[in-house]
Amino acid sequence: MPFLRILSTVLVLLSLLLLLIALGSDYWLADNSGSHSGLWKSCSSSLCLQYSSVLGYVDATRAFLFLAVIAGFLSFFALIPSFFRSHLGPVSLSLVSAVGSFSAGLCAMIALAVFTGELAGAVNVPPGQVTFGWSFGLGWASFPLFLITGAVMMFARKPPPS
Repeated sequence: MPFLRILSTVLVLLSLLLLLIALGSDYWLADNSGSHSGLWKSCSSSLCLQYSSVLGYVDATRAFLFLAVIAGFLSFFALIPSFFRSHLGPVSLSLVSAVGSFSAGLCAMIALAVFTGELAGAVNVPPGQVTFGWSFGLGWASFPLFLITGAVMMFARKPPPS
């Protein structure tokens, strides 16, 4: 099963990379005039401004994305020692990694669903003028990758020591 462990390592790193890029970039929303905004700042032409305060759904999105990043790192840091030993005391490292990946996927899904739901239901945004950007897409791409990583880790689990 070393192939599955290597595959899950690649998947968790890819998932974390996509999530971190999505969290830090400012292309969550774009409009026809070239303006774009993210969770931290809004840019129009060449002028970018940091948000001084944000609506609650943006704070919720940030919070759940941070939880997803923490769970993703937990998954990664439990996965690395699982190459050398299957358990740390009574705890299965593969199981910890799988649960971390599933949790990261769930937190990312909640964050992105909150953001999507708030903007899809916004009445002050004319349809077709504001679109979701590539950062938003990267966030959504990390969600199934975390779930796939958790599933691969469940298959890669070593049996408990006798």
